Amino acid sequence: MTQQTKPKNLYYIIIAISVIVVLFNQFKDDILFQGSGEVGTEITVDKFQELKKKKDSDGKRYSIIGHANISNSNITRVIGRPLKIIFKDVNNNYIEHFELYFGEDKNEFYIPNEFTPEDLVLFDNEGNKHTYNENVRLSFTFKRIKNAIPERDEKTGEYVWNYSQIRIDPIK
Repeated sequence: MTQQTKPKNLYYIIIAISVIVVLFNQFKDDILFQGSGEVGTEITVDKFQELKKKKDSDGKRYSIIGHANISNSNITRVIGRPLKIIFKDVNNNYIEHFELYFGEDKNEFYIPNEFTPEDLVLFDNEGNKHTYNENVRLSFTFKRIKNAIPERDEKTGEYVWNYSQIRIDPIK
Protein backbone atom coordinates (compact mmCIF):
# COMPACT_ATOMS: atom_id res chain seq x y z
CA MET A 1 0.00 0.00 0.00
CA THR A 2 1.43 3.36 -0.96
CA GLN A 3 1.70 6.30 1.37
CA GLN A 4 -1.04 8.10 -0.57
CA THR A 5 -3.64 5.29 -0.26
CA LYS A 6 -3.28 4.99 3.54
CA PRO A 7 -4.83 8.42 4.28
CA LYS A 8 -7.55 7.77 1.70
CA ASN A 9 -8.48 4.41 3.33
CA LEU A 10 -8.43 6.01 6.78
CA TYR A 11 -10.77 8.71 5.49
CA TYR A 12 -13.28 6.06 4.31
CA ILE A 13 -13.05 4.20 7.63
CA ILE A 14 -13.75 7.39 9.59
CA ILE A 15 -16.76 8.19 7.38
CA ALA A 16 -18.15 4.64 7.77
CA ILE A 17 -17.79 4.75 11.56
CA SER A 18 -19.43 8.20 11.68
CA VAL A 19 -22.40 6.98 9.62
CA ILE A 20 -22.85 3.95 11.90
CA VAL A 21 -22.74 6.14 15.03
CA VAL A 22 -25.28 8.60 13.58
CA LEU A 23 -27.65 5.80 12.54
CA PHE A 24 -27.35 4.06 15.90
CA ASN A 25 -28.13 7.29 17.76
CA GLN A 26 -31.10 7.97 15.50
CA PHE A 27 -32.65 4.53 15.97
CA LYS A 28 -31.35 3.50 19.41
CA ASP A 29 -34.65 4.08 21.22
CA ASP A 30 -36.44 1.84 18.75
CA ILE A 31 -33.75 -0.82 19.06
CA LEU A 32 -33.69 -0.69 22.85
CA PHE A 33 -37.46 -0.72 23.22
CA GLN A 34 -38.35 -3.14 20.48
CA GLY A 35 -39.68 -6.41 21.76
CA SER A 36 -42.55 -7.88 23.64
CA GLY A 37 -41.87 -6.88 27.24
CA GLU A 38 -44.29 -8.29 29.78
CA VAL A 39 -48.05 -7.99 29.95
CA GLY A 40 -48.79 -4.73 31.75
CA THR A 41 -51.16 -4.10 34.64
CA GLU A 42 -54.60 -3.56 33.15
CA ILE A 43 -56.03 -0.05 33.57
CA THR A 44 -59.14 1.77 32.39
CA VAL A 45 -59.05 4.57 29.85
CA ASP A 46 -59.86 7.06 32.64
CA LYS A 47 -56.89 5.80 34.67
CA PHE A 48 -54.72 6.04 31.54
CA GLN A 49 -55.71 9.72 31.13
CA GLU A 50 -54.83 10.34 34.82
CA LEU A 51 -51.43 8.67 34.49
CA LYS A 52 -50.53 10.93 31.55
CA LYS A 53 -50.67 13.87 34.00
CA LYS A 54 -48.17 12.34 36.46
CA LYS A 55 -44.39 12.51 36.04
CA ASP A 56 -43.93 9.34 38.05
CA SER A 57 -45.73 7.31 35.36
CA ASP A 58 -42.40 7.33 33.52
CA GLY A 59 -41.10 3.77 33.19
CA LYS A 60 -44.30 2.12 34.46
CA ARG A 61 -45.91 -0.70 32.47
CA TYR A 62 -49.66 -0.92 31.87
CA SER A 63 -52.17 -2.43 29.47
CA ILE A 64 -55.50 -1.31 28.05
CA ILE A 65 -58.22 -3.14 26.19
CA GLY A 66 -59.14 -1.73 22.80
CA HIS A 67 -58.93 -2.09 19.05
CA ALA A 68 -56.81 -0.53 16.33
CA ASN A 69 -58.05 1.85 13.69
CA ILE A 70 -56.49 3.74 10.84
CA SER A 71 -58.42 6.60 9.35
CA ASN A 72 -56.19 8.07 6.69
CA SER A 73 -55.57 6.10 3.54
CA ASN A 74 -52.91 8.61 2.45
CA ILE A 75 -50.08 7.62 4.79
CA THR A 76 -46.34 7.49 4.31
CA ARG A 77 -44.60 4.33 5.44
CA VAL A 78 -40.87 4.60 6.10
CA ILE A 79 -38.98 1.32 6.14
CA GLY A 80 -37.70 0.54 9.61
CA ARG A 81 -39.75 3.24 11.35
CA PRO A 82 -42.98 2.70 13.29
CA LEU A 83 -46.31 4.22 12.31
CA LYS A 84 -48.77 5.75 14.77
CA ILE A 85 -51.94 3.68 14.87
CA ILE A 86 -55.12 4.93 16.57
CA PHE A 87 -56.45 2.80 19.42
CA LYS A 88 -60.04 3.03 20.60
CA ASP A 89 -61.72 1.48 23.64
CA VAL A 90 -64.47 -1.15 23.55
CA ASN A 91 -67.06 1.66 23.19
CA ASN A 92 -65.19 3.07 20.16
CA ASN A 93 -63.87 6.13 22.06
CA TYR A 94 -60.38 7.42 21.18
CA ILE A 95 -57.63 6.32 23.58
CA GLU A 96 -54.31 7.33 22.01
CA HIS A 97 -51.95 6.84 19.06
CA PHE A 98 -49.45 4.04 19.60
CA GLU A 99 -46.43 3.37 17.39
CA LEU A 100 -46.36 -0.07 15.77
CA TYR A 101 -44.05 -1.48 13.17
CA PHE A 102 -45.32 -2.39 9.72
CA GLY A 103 -45.01 -6.09 8.96
CA GLU A 104 -46.57 -9.48 9.45
CA ASP A 105 -44.62 -10.58 12.51
CA LYS A 106 -45.30 -10.50 16.24
CA ASN A 107 -46.61 -7.18 17.65
CA GLU A 108 -46.84 -5.58 14.20
CA PHE A 109 -49.61 -4.41 11.88
CA TYR A 110 -50.26 -4.84 8.18
CA ILE A 111 -52.19 -2.84 5.58
CA PRO A 112 -51.96 -3.22 1.81
CA ASN A 113 -50.74 -0.31 -0.34
CA GLU A 114 -54.31 0.73 -1.08
CA PHE A 115 -56.62 0.13 1.86
CA THR A 116 -59.66 1.01 3.88
CA PRO A 117 -59.72 0.89 7.70
CA GLU A 118 -61.25 -2.60 7.47
CA ASP A 119 -58.03 -3.89 5.85
CA LEU A 120 -55.95 -3.21 8.98
CA VAL A 121 -54.62 -6.40 10.59
CA LEU A 122 -52.80 -6.62 13.95
CA PHE A 123 -50.44 -9.44 14.82
CA ASP A 124 -50.31 -10.31 18.52
CA ASN A 125 -47.37 -11.47 20.63
CA GLU A 126 -47.77 -15.01 19.28
CA GLY A 127 -48.10 -13.91 15.63
CA ASN A 128 -51.89 -14.50 15.43
CA LYS A 129 -53.99 -12.17 13.26
CA HIS A 130 -56.63 -9.80 14.66
CA THR A 131 -59.01 -7.71 12.56
CA TYR A 132 -59.26 -3.93 12.85
CA ASN A 133 -62.34 -3.98 15.11
CA GLU A 134 -61.29 -6.91 17.32
CA ASN A 135 -60.44 -5.92 20.88
CA VAL A 136 -56.97 -6.87 22.12
CA ARG A 137 -54.85 -6.18 25.19
CA LEU A 138 -52.21 -3.57 24.36
CA SER A 139 -49.33 -3.46 26.87
CA PHE A 140 -46.84 -0.58 26.89
CA THR A 141 -44.32 1.27 29.02
CA PHE A 142 -44.71 5.01 29.60
CA LYS A 143 -41.66 6.94 28.39
CA ARG A 144 -41.78 10.67 29.11
CA ILE A 145 -40.25 12.97 26.52
CA LYS A 146 -38.23 15.24 28.77
CA ASN A 147 -37.00 17.66 26.13
CA ALA A 148 -40.46 18.44 24.68
CA ILE A 149 -41.43 22.09 24.40
CA PRO A 150 -43.70 22.58 26.21
CA GLU A 151 -43.09 19.61 28.46
CA ARG A 152 -46.67 19.75 29.75
CA ASP A 153 -49.88 20.83 28.01
CA GLU A 154 -51.30 23.75 30.01
CA LYS A 155 -54.90 22.98 29.01
CA THR A 156 -54.94 19.26 29.83
CA GLY A 157 -52.10 19.02 32.35
CA GLU A 158 -50.69 16.05 30.43
CA TYR A 159 -46.98 15.48 29.87
CA VAL A 160 -45.69 14.47 26.44
CA TRP A 161 -45.28 10.68 26.22
CA ASN A 162 -43.99 7.94 23.99
CA TYR A 163 -45.12 4.39 24.63
CA SER A 164 -42.45 1.73 24.29
CA GLN A 165 -42.15 -2.05 24.46
CA ILE A 166 -45.52 -2.49 22.76
CA ARG A 167 -47.03 -5.93 23.21
CA ILE A 168 -50.34 -7.13 21.76
CA ASP A 169 -52.21 -10.03 23.35
CA PRO A 170 -55.58 -11.60 22.62
CA ILE A 171 -58.42 -11.11 25.08
CA LYS A 172 -58.96 -14.39 26.89
